[in-house]
Amino acid sequence: MKVLIYGLGLNGGGYSAAKFFLEHSHEVLITDIKNDTNFKKSISELSKLGARFHLGHHFIEDFQWADLVVKNPSIPPNNKYLKYAKKITTDFVYLIENYNLNKIKIIGITGTKGKTTTSHAIYHVLNKLNYKAEMAGNMGISAFEIANKLERKENKIDYLICEFSSWQLRDISLYLNKDYPTTHLAIFTNLLEDHQNSYNSMERYLQDKLKLFTLKTKNVLCPVNFCTAIQTKTHLNKKNIFELDNKVNNSIKDKPELIPAFKALKILKIKQKQILTHLSSFSGVSHRIEWVGNYNDIYFINDSAATIPAAVNFSFSHFRDVNIHIITGGTDKELHVSPMISLLNKASSITLLDGSFTQNKLIPYLKDNKIKFYGPYKQMKSAVKKAFNEANSDNSTFLKIILLSPGASSFEYFINEFDRGNQFKKSAKYFIDKD
Repeated sequence: MKVLIYGLGLNGGGYSAAKFFLEHSHEVLITDIKNDTNFKKSISELSKLGARFHLGHHFIEDFQWADLVVKNPSIPPNNKYLKYAKKITTDFVYLIENYNLNKIKIIGITGTKGKTTTSHAIYHVLNKLNYKAEMAGNMGISAFEIANKLERKENKIDYLICEFSSWQLRDISLYLNKDYPTTHLAIFTNLLEDHQNSYNSMERYLQDKLKLFTLKTKNVLCPVNFCTAIQTKTHLNKKNIFELDNKVNNSIKDKPELIPAFKALKILKIKQKQILTHLSSFSGVSHRIEWVGNYNDIYFINDSAATIPAAVNFSFSHFRDVNIHIITGGTDKELHVSPMISLLNKASSITLLDGSFTQNKLIPYLKDNKIKFYGPYKQMKSAVKKAFNEANSDNSTFLKIILLSPGASSFEYFINEFDRGNQFKKSAKYFIDKD
């Protein structure tokens, strides 16, 4: 079979797809609008397996040549090249179409924020209890990796935890004609303003999120304001729809990011004592309120995955009686600055990373309200150095936190939010190692 990978991607999805088909002796061609300087390692490894590449441009002939086009979720279905494809798939569509998932309990997770932490926390507890759990989806693990494991019969999977972006759910619904597998538990963490550079309204964004909930959904965990809409879609009895609220054990209340996982595990009939024991050993996820280290009383926190303004405010709520020296800003996603205004007003210092959101939204607000800021900086190293100097000269008796929480995307000056977070950690390490 001739397979075209449309979008090699910067998070590994295209690489996993290409490797899967190459290892199954298919002919693979990869096309991406970015040039080869973005994918040196992937190109080297896939070339050895026999892949061919057309990078920096796309050709209609490639789509006409392919028997199957594997589409990156970020590419919209109305993309002009896709009309030339004979058949289109994605990693999840391929997995659902080609493998028997009926014996696996699927946990589907969507929402604007908290998906990855919830996925990892559930995975952590289930494996601690000796269940065989696997993850796939928006956290950076391709469903093709799950397909490989299912082919090896000895790899029994009890739970498959799937983190779905709105784009992934849109594609599954479109290319499977809504023929979803049974979902044992579907979780909706929250809905915040996001992706308005891709959707023409929040309503359209919500509609794609709600595609997770089908007539094959057995149990639901969601915020109370979505219960009615989800019940209408799933026809579930109210006893199978659980409200995502703050009524939890006291030891979890100070860790609001773990509340969805705590409640989900209770729905799975895991004993509360076991849940609390194993959640206490969960160390969190990189780039999500990640403790990096400290220099004296200055602590470095990496929250690079906060790619929307509302996430910045959520991160700030975790810290009390501390002075926040924030590094923020980046690429505009057509979102309002208002959700992060309270933090900007309270921050001990503000250091800006350059980008369209910074230039068009943050700087005008800060200037209009006569709030002092530094930058914008195009390099993380310069931003961290400035934030450190401000924190180091802060004479407050409170702890000082240098918080990277951008509230924006990163594509103008970084490969992605993970590259941005890694550069922050590398720059912070210079000061941490001095201690």
